[in-house]
Amino acid sequence: MLRSLRGFRVGRPQIFAGLLLLAFLFQCLWVASGRKFSDLEYEYIASGFSRPPGQQFRVTSPLTGLTAAAPLRLVSAIKAVAPASLKAALAIPRPWIVRLPFVIFGLWLGGALWWVARRLFGDAGGYLALALYCFSPAMVMISSNIGPEIILAWSAFGLIYTAIGVAHTLYAPPRKWAPRILILGTAIGICLSTTLWTFTIVLLAFAFMLYLNPERRRQAVVVLLGASLIGLAIFAAVSWTIGWSALDFRAFVIPQPSQEIVRNLGFVFADGYELAALLVLALTVYGSWDRARYLGNTASLITAFAIVCLFALVPAIHLWEATLGLSFTFLFIGGVAADLLETPWRRMATATLAAIFAVKFVLALRLLNGWIHQNPI
Repeated sequence: MLRSLRGFRVGRPQIFAGLLLLAFLFQCLWVASGRKFSDLEYEYIASGFSRPPGQQFRVTSPLTGLTAAAPLRLVSAIKAVAPASLKAALAIPRPWIVRLPFVIFGLWLGGALWWVARRLFGDAGGYLALALYCFSPAMVMISSNIGPEIILAWSAFGLIYTAIGVAHTLYAPPRKWAPRILILGTAIGICLSTTLWTFTIVLLAFAFMLYLNPERRRQAVVVLLGASLIGLAIFAAVSWTIGWSALDFRAFVIPQPSQEIVRNLGFVFADGYELAALLVLALTVYGSWDRARYLGNTASLITAFAIVCLFALVPAIHLWEATLGLSFTFLFIGGVAADLLETPWRRMATATLAAIFAVKFVLALRLLNGWIHQNPI
């Protein structure tokens, strides 16, 4: 077994997870290099640079704009000192280079999902959740596309589980709270810098903290206030960097209830009928088996539906809301399946999962290939 300098063990679980993430990376680079830029992607890129006075964008996501512009800034800096031959090669950056930061966010979310799932449900749950993620056409799409979806999916997942992790450690002495407040504040700042409406996710994370610490609610409030101040500072810094003003966000914090909320209750169909079938099976087990009803499963299930419905309230953000709940859904299915694999129905569950994964893999590649050759809008 290999070891890093700090004693991090790289064994069979880490190698298998790495191979799954490598498959995810190949899919993302394949899509990112083959698909033309859409008008919305061009607008996100433009929004990451200083805009002329009076220019308005229909997209308002400071961090997305900053992220989209970063590769072009880097290429420009390299061209300034590069030899003539390299300047010619970099004259028109490849699409995958411009989209690479979003691919990295996708890999980062996959790694975080595996880490959380493995801690909660063991190796089996971690593998299942990560496999669902890595062969998810919807997650590959948003990870190989310039837009706020993958940043929101990553930051919201991190915020919820950082808050749950912090809640479990509030019994530690106050002098040990500083690192936790900093990590939670950074997660809040990234969320708010992507879109202000994520303050609703902060409130959801706070609800989990209060639930987990009925005797330490005052301490939870102190931690959240400290983290929120850090988050607001990060948000202000990102907004100032690219010149966003408070007026830009007015239409993005006013909810507009519509039938979109009801339609988004079926958000799992965005990832294919196979995932919908798995969720129905997992919900059946969850509802009929006491062992499956615990916080690890319940929190992910509640958050999956809550986050999709909350973002459906603000259509002006131009989001594919359905994708925001998928990582929590993968976690929920992985948790329920991990419990089933410890029962006498292990063989039947394994055979069912293997068949669904085989179908899902083939259909995912077919769907991605079709998406690459669509005319972007």
